Amino acid sequence: MKNKIKSVSEVFNFFKKLDTYKNNKIFIYTDKSNALDEAKIYDQRIHQISKIDGKLFAIKPNIRVKSFPFTGGIRDFQDTISNIDDAIIEMIKRNGGIIIGSTNMDEAAFGGDTSSSYYGRCINPINEDFSVGGSSGGSAAAISSGLVDYSLGTDTMGSIRIPASYCGIVGFKPSQFIFNNKNLKLLSHTYDTIGFMSNNTNYINNLYELYGKDHKNFKDYIKTNKNIKCLIPKEIFEDKLNEDVLTGFNYIISELKKYKIDIEIKNLKYWKPDIHRKYLLKIVENEGALNLKTLLENERSNISKNLRNSLIYGKNIELLTLNNIKKELKELKNKVNAFFESYDLIIMPTTPQRAFEIKTDVPKNQANFTSLANICDLPSISLPYYYKGKLPYSLQLLAPNMNDHFLLRISSYFEEILQ
Repeated sequence: MKNKIKSVSEVFNFFKKLDTYKNNKIFIYTDKSNALDEAKIYDQRIHQISKIDGKLFAIKPNIRVKSFPFTGGIRDFQDTISNIDDAIIEMIKRNGGIIIGSTNMDEAAFGGDTSSSYYGRCINPINEDFSVGGSSGGSAAAISSGLVDYSLGTDTMGSIRIPASYCGIVGFKPSQFIFNNKNLKLLSHTYDTIGFMSNNTNYINNLYELYGKDHKNFKDYIKTNKNIKCLIPKEIFEDKLNEDVLTGFNYIISELKKYKIDIEIKNLKYWKPDIHRKYLLKIVENEGALNLKTLLENERSNISKNLRNSLIYGKNIELLTLNNIKKELKELKNKVNAFFESYDLIIMPTTPQRAFEIKTDVPKNQANFTSLANICDLPSISLPYYYKGKLPYSLQLLAPNMNDHFLLRISSYFEEILQ
């Protein structure tokens, strides 16, 4: 017991430190009273009940937390309070995790820099002139600032991994239906996926393994081969990859090869990063029009012009076009999954650029590399590293569907090399 960090002190430290980040708009809601109550219970325990016991959590507000705002970053829902916990929130609470607040996010989780909701722009703790990414930018900033140990977000086209990349932290998108998305404030019922952020892969793995133990039907096909064989898609070099990202990526690949990791550059043949990202966006816009139908049809609703126009566009996509897109994406999924018969991982930069200046527009190709994991239902993780300058670089790893545990285990090894 003497080695336990006092959780009550951590809660007080959180609120003291939060005051220094008040202009960053990282949190939109905090619950000090309940956090202190839970912290006192933790401090009185002789032994920890789990590896997350006493740890502080921040949650994106499109995920249900009982008595917390359940807004999805949408002004019309600013007074909506959740009356239940999502299953993953129940698991966190049952294992002693302390949920201390809700984070900033893009409106309806439809955005790339966490500036589109009525909360206002979330500011990157690393450098206020550069984007925090989106749509889970507040959850990434909550980790990067050192305010909490864990945060939860959602990932539809890269909304966990992109902010993680820009904020220099670890962002994990699991296989899509390991964590049920039915209770989310949904944008896309097909692709919205709950995922985790933290400062290291061990923390991510601790949380993931707890959820696995909670579910008897939980499956995870763990590879046992010792020699890791990695594929770098040749397509990434043809996709307006920023020079600094390319230089950093080449450097880190050379470092990985020193550890006898087998790496090949090969054409994925069927993958067209920009085109397939646009196809995925069309599906998201179409499903968003359905899931946000009430707001879209109400001319007095307060949704932004950009969101309304995107949903109208999605609503008006012809059925034949949608079916052709879905057929195309299904074929891509099958072909990419076939590559895993010969390779263990696909590796590439998380984004074609590092964090961009907030005075510029969100790069249109920002999600070109992350969206592949969403389309093909692959677990994926963004790992940070530093090479030149103060802004972080990141490496993205993708593993076969339902090989999440393998991905986290091998990511821990990669993380040691990157550091």
